[in-house]
Amino acid sequence: MSDARVAEAEELFKKAGAFSLQGAAGDEKNIYDDIVGRFGSAPEPELKKLAAKALVNKGVILGKQNCHGEALAAFDQALVLVAGSDDAASRESSAIAQVNKAITLGQQGKTADALAVYDAVVQQFAGAQEPAIQEQVAKALLQKGFTYTRKNMLEEERSCYDALIDLFGASQEPALQSLIANALFSKGLSYGKAMHREAANAAYDELLSRYGGSDDPELKALVGMANFNKGVSYHF
Repeated sequence: MSDARVAEAEELFKKAGAFSLQGAAGDEKNIYDDIVGRFGSAPEPELKKLAAKALVNKGVILGKQNCHGEALAAFDQALVLVAGSDDAASRESSAIAQVNKAITLGQQGKTADALAVYDAVVQQFAGAQEPAIQEQVAKALLQKGFTYTRKNMLEEERSCYDALIDLFGASQEPALQSLIANALFSKGLSYGKAMHREAANAAYDELLSRYGGSDDPELKALVGMANFNKGVSYHF
């Protein structure tokens, strides 16, 4: 029975994915509600994991629609479903839910709460070996840096980017390389705002050294912007 219900849930995820490709966010969200309604109270761990994944996806949609309160409720419900589970899928859902919860709290102006959640993600998952979870740790550090940017706390901002690079700088995972490149570019911008030209250019040079030969469109764009910013005059 459990295997049949898992297959049923997975078919619903396929339908949700099709709606996502069509840009039909409302229909996609309805599918996630259906999954949660059918399987959210199931005792089987596999079904709980799928319900949690649906709640995370629902929360992301709600966040994009600026329905912040509903998004937070979805993320919190997902976290309840995977609480105490240590398998990779549950840990990934937990990390994604927490990062998106922190982003949503920041959008509500709850900066201290957002920073606390980013810190919790890093503390809980910094030693993870799964690339998908490492990606969430890197996102938490990058978004924490952006939060400090908005508060003009430039040293704290750069410490977040440095922590990201220290943790994952050797990674060959494309998603992580994109986040590392964003951290280096943002570090250059931060030093530029503080009128530290040499430090800014050092960050840009590191980005160029790492990814200057990449064919990845996002990395190529960051390389181009880094080259441009290196040519910008700084006035002291």
